[in-house]
This record gives sequence, C-alpha cells and structure tokens, in this order.
Amino acid sequence: MQRGTQNTSNREEVMSAEGLNATRESLEVLALEKEYLNTTKELRRAKGYLQRRNLQEHIDELKFELGWAYMDCGEYEKGMSLYHTLSWRVHGEMKCNGLTRALTEMGHYGEARRLLERGLKEFPESCALWTNLGILHGILGDHFNALNCFGAAIKFNHDRSSGPFYNKALALMELESYTDAAFIIDRLIEEYPEEPKYLADRGNCALGAGYPHEALQYFGKAMALFSESPDTHTGISIYAGFCSAYMGLGMKKEGMEIALEGLKEFPDGDPVLYQNAGATFYEMGWRKEAIEILKEGVKKFPDDEELKECLKNIEDDSDDPDDKIKPPILGLFLLMALLYKRGRKK
Repeated sequence: MQRGTQNTSNREEVMSAEGLNATRESLEVLALEKEYLNTTKELRRAKGYLQRRNLQEHIDELKFELGWAYMDCGEYEKGMSLYHTLSWRVHGEMKCNGLTRALTEMGHYGEARRLLERGLKEFPESCALWTNLGILHGILGDHFNALNCFGAAIKFNHDRSSGPFYNKALALMELESYTDAAFIIDRLIEEYPEEPKYLADRGNCALGAGYPHEALQYFGKAMALFSESPDTHTGISIYAGFCSAYMGLGMKKEGMEIALEGLKEFPDGDPVLYQNAGATFYEMGWRKEAIEILKEGVKKFPDDEELKECLKNIEDDSDDPDDKIKPPILGLFLLMALLYKRGRKK
C-alpha cells in the first residue's frame, strides 16, 4: 500500500488530535465541576428528606463521573480524593474500582493489589474489579494471570461490554497468541466497525504474526476512521504500527515519513515514536540524525529504559575495524508498535 493523497488528507484532518483530546476532556471536567458545585449548594438549601436523599444520590453519581474524568486527564490524586469520600457500605464496588485505577496509574501497585483483593472478596462477581486486577497483572508482566482475570471479567460481563474481550485480546497478544487475539478482535471489528483502535490492534496482530502487508491494510482503515474521531492512544498505535509495517516490507522512505508524521502529531505522546524515528533514520544510513532524534526522545522521556537502550545500541554500532559480523540493529525496532500496550482502560 502506497501513501498518497488520501493519507495526506487524513494527516491534515488529525493535525491537532492531541490538542483536541485535551480540550474535550477539560470541557467535560469543567461541566461536571459546575454541576457538582451547583448540586452541592442545592443540597445545603434542601429541607425535605426525599429531596435531600435524591440530591445526595446525584452528588454521589457526580463524584463517580468527575473522579473518573479527573483521572482521564491525568489528575489521579484529585480523582482519588473524590472516590475516598464515597461510602464503602453503599458504593463499595465502584469506590474500589476508582481507587484501584488511581493507585495503579500512580504506580502504587502493591496498595492497588491489596485493595483489589479486598474488593474481590466482597464482590467476587465484579467485572470491573477483575478487569482492574488483570490490567495490574499485565503492567507487572504477568500476562498469564492477566488472561485469567480477563476471563473472569468476561464471565461476569452481564451487559456484554467490549472492554473485557478487548483486554483479553491484548493479553493474548502479549503472549504472542496472535491467531487467538485476532479472532476476538475480528468480532469486535464486526460489532464496532467505526472504532479505529480495533483495526489498529488487528494490524498489530498481523505484524506479530509476520504479515506486514496485511497489517498495512488494517492501519490504513484505522487511520481513515481515526481522522473522524481522534484519540491520542489510538493515534500513537496507528503511527507506530504503520512505521513498523513499512519497515518490515523494506519501505524505508515511507517508514521514515510516517514516523516523522507521528512525532509531529504527538510530540509528547510516547517514547515508541522516537524509537521508530531513530530506527528509520538509521536504516536510511543517517546514523547522526538517528542519534539526535533518540537523544531528543530521552530528554523528553528520561525514565524510559528501552529508549535509552536503543540510543546506546546505535551509538555503539560503529564500523567494526575487525570486520566482525554484527546482527542488524533493525531487529531491535521492527515491532515497536507492539510495545505500545500502556494505558489500557476497561
């Protein structure tokens, strides 16, 4: 698949995707904050028991929504503080769900796990809590237990929401069970044909299985839908996947172009975009430029060890005076799209 007019048009349409997402989330938070403040004032003025009870129930609902919206914006402590004010006796399951999401996002994995274990003892059929525990196992690298947790979540997924199925597919991809993952994702694509993230991960399945040409088709379809409903996480996955697929087909120029587009669109998005850009520069024979772009990435993401390792490998990969055979460095980068498995949500 060659990039042409259609891809250029898509690129122009999504040029401000990251900014649009931030604006949309901020507006949602502002609206919820205003409603929460007004309802709290109304509760203070209310006198009748029934009126006060209804208002309190609405306030609790707003705490759930506003706390979750805060976390969507990365304000985990603010979200956690709202969930802390909720009664465990009345809202135990959802309180545990919100608190453990915040703790996990903040890196407090031990505390999150203890709270999830407590929650699942009390709510053993909670789809949300099994999902959160699966996500936590995945972050910690225990993908077999993550898979088991997502299986439990599916068992108790009475409304048949897509989240547990999608998370199971992601866990299978981590375990390199691409055929099984693709089977689930194909069903999700059939049910939600307008959702670009499923097409992007179907492309990642094809990449993992060694079919880069097939992957390009999925990433192309995902990009077309992405321009209509931009989302940072999905956008990064699409750009990273496109780059990996092009490089897998030996299309270095196209891989470099799409890698640079991804960086321009999401400069603060994820280290994987810098890794892919560095790999494509290096494969084009531009070692100096590859080092520069990777250094820029390390400066922006100083805690990312994989990015540092990529930079070190390229810096060390100088001409060998003894003509010793070295493995190609591209092997370090070829499936970088598959590294982008962060920020999973139910």
